[in-house]
Amino acid sequence: MTNQTRSFKLGIGLAALSVLGTVLSGCAGSDETAESSMSPSNTAAPATAAAAPTAKAAEPARLKVILFEAVAGLSFDNFSTHYIEEKTNTKLDITAIPGAQLEEKLNIMLASGERPDVIMYASDSTEAKFVDSGLLLPINTYFDRAPNLKKYGEKGIWNAMTHADGNIYAVPNAGANGNVDNTPLIRKDWLDKLGLSVPTTVEEFYTVADALTHKDPDGNGKKDTFAIGGYTSSGQLQLQPYDQIFGAFGVLPGQWVQRGDKLVYSSVAPGMLEALKFMNRLFMNNVMDPEFVTDNGSRFKDKLLTGKLGTASYRQFIFDSLNINNYYKPFHESNPTGEMALGGVLKAATEHPVVGPRILTQRGWLKTSVLKESKNAEAAIRLIDYLSSEEGIRFNNYGVEGTDYSVENGVVKMKITDEQKNARGIGQIRLVFYPLYDHTSPEFRKAQAYAEEIAYRDPTDGLYVNNPNVTDLNKFASERVLQMITSTGSIDNMYADYVKEWNRRGGEEWTAQINEAYKARKK
Repeated sequence: MTNQTRSFKLGIGLAALSVLGTVLSGCAGSDETAESSMSPSNTAAPATAAAAPTAKAAEPARLKVILFEAVAGLSFDNFSTHYIEEKTNTKLDITAIPGAQLEEKLNIMLASGERPDVIMYASDSTEAKFVDSGLLLPINTYFDRAPNLKKYGEKGIWNAMTHADGNIYAVPNAGANGNVDNTPLIRKDWLDKLGLSVPTTVEEFYTVADALTHKDPDGNGKKDTFAIGGYTSSGQLQLQPYDQIFGAFGVLPGQWVQRGDKLVYSSVAPGMLEALKFMNRLFMNNVMDPEFVTDNGSRFKDKLLTGKLGTASYRQFIFDSLNINNYYKPFHESNPTGEMALGGVLKAATEHPVVGPRILTQRGWLKTSVLKESKNAEAAIRLIDYLSSEEGIRFNNYGVEGTDYSVENGVVKMKITDEQKNARGIGQIRLVFYPLYDHTSPEFRKAQAYAEEIAYRDPTDGLYVNNPNVTDLNKFASERVLQMITSTGSIDNMYADYVKEWNRRGGEEWTAQINEAYKARKK
């Protein structure tokens, strides 16, 4: 694989932020770090690398860190900060910024001449700008002395994070849901009452959806249940709750799928028309909550948990009797005899391969980088290496065993309250973070394993191409998909016109760019 064809294919033509342009132009080409005792290595660490070497008994290295604020107003003069400092022989000067302001304030700091050692930010486009401007340190060149960090991304993360020059400039931060946050769910108690089974085909699903809507599954004598709901966000219909349905036809809107030797965007791929026709059948049979076009995510969640909806591709946390993220308890408080079951991967009469629910990008929702100009690059890598170790990840999730938590029959039991956990700062320095589920019930872990087993990973994960039309294309697709789902007539001509217009607006060019980048990555 050549350096020009690695995973994160950069087509940097994005306009740089005005406050950033002058600053970053002066950063390009600056290859020096002050810690000359640790120059980057060009050789990878062996797979059996030992634990990171213990930090030398020397004066702690001072690091200025720009951090995502996980808890508002938290003081970092706390147990967790000092614990991590001791483990990494560092002294941390932390500035925490709320997520909505993170990138704006970071850019202002950089424009004013501030040079932190470690930064966090969210978007791929910001990472691309920083890389193109020569601002970031290639962390992969330190893997031979950061074995925990190297191991952290060996199961595909580093493939998704690698740029066209063959280097890795950022460590992704997984969200609270890990790799998968949706799996097919269905009300088993309602199925049992109606003498039905978990459907395995789309036609069985149609029969079940009809019964869950029209045959009073909750037995209250009212017509107040629907098989399917939904919600909008930022003015667009969110299609993840219908992954089980679309996946049966071999498509997942917003994801890329293989068709022959070419990648095609699901929203216009062969199989999408048949999926939309089936969704339209469900809509016309009134099994879809009519408020799916106006509900937000919170209201959709409330309807599912309070027993108004019978199916969804949604959070598997509902299976956790220990109530992680507060799904199980409100569901069972509203439905004392309710029982949720895992739905299957549906099949349809189609030639296209069936796909499961979407899996989250391995690029994470936050990213951590070290500035190339850092005078303490070695210490910055040492800090990140510790936080990406098994010990560091466990500490960031739970704290110290015996003090903050105990382990009983393989299950973590917290010994402190959430308020105490926050006061001790546990989980607040999330430069590297991955959620653990050792504090959950066996039922949830089974559901989580199932979700990961059936999930579909977009083959373009980690590819980045510069196309200014992408946002407009996705908005256009969302609008037209909603029109076709809710149409009272034939949608064949609507779909043909939609695909033609999508390609005209830049979809054809985007498809060519994605395929070129994908082929280059495989070389």
